[in-house]
Amino acid sequence: MELAELARRLPTGAVIVEIGSFLGSSAVLLAGARKVAGSGVVHCVDPFDASGDAHSVPVYRELVSALPSPMRQEFECNVEQAGVEEFVIAHQGTAEAVGGSWSEPVDLLFLDGDHSPEGARSNYETWIPFLKPGGILALHNSSDRVYSPGHDGHRRVVVESVHEPAFRNVRCVGTTTFAERTPATLG
Repeated sequence: MELAELARRLPTGAVIVEIGSFLGSSAVLLAGARKVAGSGVVHCVDPFDASGDAHSVPVYRELVSALPSPMRQEFECNVEQAGVEEFVIAHQGTAEAVGGSWSEPVDLLFLDGDHSPEGARSNYETWIPFLKPGGILALHNSSDRVYSPGHDGHRRVVVESVHEPAFRNVRCVGTTTFAERTPATLG
């Protein structure tokens, strides 16, 4: 998988931020890659309350209602069962709230939170200032396809903002768009 391979190839001590962690499947994938690499941390940002865009909330709530424990506990259990807990730090809160006090440069920014146009744009604008030149931006559910109404936010971000000169090596693999930030965006 492209996301795991990119995470594994990041430099020693890499900082990865995942916006939208839900129950931790992507967090485990990213942290597993850093475990193989031998260092780094995945910061998982999620309110852990099954919130999000109008299209996703009913699905999230149905899944969460069947869980034996609260969502955050299930996330932590999944991370522990995968043996990657030393590579994961969970930040409970919205992307905007956590990003408001963030200061650390980021090597890989994985956006998979609110997929509404407003939510995706807000998440992008909050976190893109922290992505290092040469850092990787990954936006899930951003391929060129037809989306349910109000669920096309990441696609819109890609079309409106993820192109040269701000980014290079823009490509879509499956449903995720990847791009490398250039120094041009720092001006």
